[in-house]
Amino acid sequence: MGNLNLILFISFAAPLLMTLFVCRGKARTLLFFLFLGTVVCLFCGEFNAIVLNLLPFDRKYFTSNFTPLFEEVFKALPILVYAFLFKPKRRTLLECSLLVGVGFAILENAFILGGSSWTVPVSAALIRGFGAGMMHGVATLAVGYGMTFVHIRRKLFYTGTMALLSVATIYHAIYNTLVQSDHQLVGFVLPVATFVPVLILLKKSEKAE
Repeated sequence: MGNLNLILFISFAAPLLMTLFVCRGKARTLLFFLFLGTVVCLFCGEFNAIVLNLLPFDRKYFTSNFTPLFEEVFKALPILVYAFLFKPKRRTLLECSLLVGVGFAILENAFILGGSSWTVPVSAALIRGFGAGMMHGVATLAVGYGMTFVHIRRKLFYTGTMALLSVATIYHAIYNTLVQSDHQLVGFVLPVATFVPVLILLKKSEKAE
């Protein structure tokens, strides 16, 4: 594990953990899932590095074809467990799903931008922050949204879960492929464009409750 990655994780996770002792109710739940997102990111970083060293592929190919699958599966695990064991309200499940992705994106951006050997311009940080941040959030939210239906209809568990993970993985893979190609701008715009329907979805779920 890279020392910088661990330092960044501790710097972000420690205040969150302390805040968990103060907050109560839904606020504590949301903060906990934000924290889980950072834990998943730390784990995926090490897991991806190990698998990459075992496979005969370069980093670009690996991040376009393998990383999306691994990361979306691991990000979805806390949501799957939460949905089936606690059966939360739809709005709460959607918010928790989004926060797992956001927590993941925050730490991932810190790893990538903080570990860069070149000076990062503010514009690059903005693009990376909004692009990757929204991409991870939307992908995990898609799984959470689907789970609000799947956990009610148990017969859909296996097929529904696979379908949800497939959608999130494909979305993630498209983003990774675009940002590493000559169409970077399209890749960065994609999460922003897809985040607008997410906001509408959250507003509708708020009114429904």
